[in-house]
Amino acid sequence: MNKAFCKKRVFLSFLLTGCLILFNLSCGLDTFYVIDAPHQVLHQPVYSYSKANGSDAYFEFWTVDKDYDSIKFLGTDVYYKIYKSSNQLVTETDYLTTIATNEDTMATSADKLITSYKYQKLFAVEAQGKKALFESVRSNQRIKIRLNDYTDEYLAEITVDGMPLYSSSSRVIPLRYLKESNTTSTRAYSFNFKDANEIPKDSTTEFDVNFSGSGTTDDCWYVAMFAVAVGLDYTYANVYSNILYLGSVPIFTD
Repeated sequence: MNKAFCKKRVFLSFLLTGCLILFNLSCGLDTFYVIDAPHQVLHQPVYSYSKANGSDAYFEFWTVDKDYDSIKFLGTDVYYKIYKSSNQLVTETDYLTTIATNEDTMATSADKLITSYKYQKLFAVEAQGKKALFESVRSNQRIKIRLNDYTDEYLAEITVDGMPLYSSSSRVIPLRYLKESNTTSTRAYSFNFKDANEIPKDSTTEFDVNFSGSGTTDDCWYVAMFAVAVGLDYTYANVYSNILYLGSVPIFTD
């Protein structure tokens, strides 16, 4: 075969590939999500609830659970952060929700949430060894989370379609991970801040807490939460969806 012809064909092939890449970028495919984010919040609490409104201090949303051609869908995780300042909570959650609803920035929303703002995965003892807190079951699931016991009637729990998480025979309580001082080990703590041992104390080891900001109160902490779908690509790297703001709640210490 003529060498000049081969070189010309290779050049045209590279040129065509380059044009396709530029076309895809110009069409906005760099912000296209191969995993659908949870999209429907059924109940979004607000941090300004009083003690008397403990019945409203819960999060509820639908997952989006489906199969993908090139992604192994694992399920849905919930990320949380504890704040001492309600003003700091509003500042950070407003920023995160803004980038999550902007087509030019939404591709970075999960990275901002996890890497930049240090939100941590919500946990439960029953979730040990699971690929996601709410694993894929090939159908959408209705998730309800109450972080703290507000009264004897409104207790901390995680339910899926009205039943305890993982069909547990008893109530499943949401937990946070906390690094032990001067060690590399971790153990699970609850969000029951009425117990003095559970109250956040150390800004150097408790990476799930923002201790800074104005507008603090002695008897109250605040927790914000986001949901995100997660999968694995062909290299076994995590792939995240856009993030969904679930709301925020106060947690009282007395």
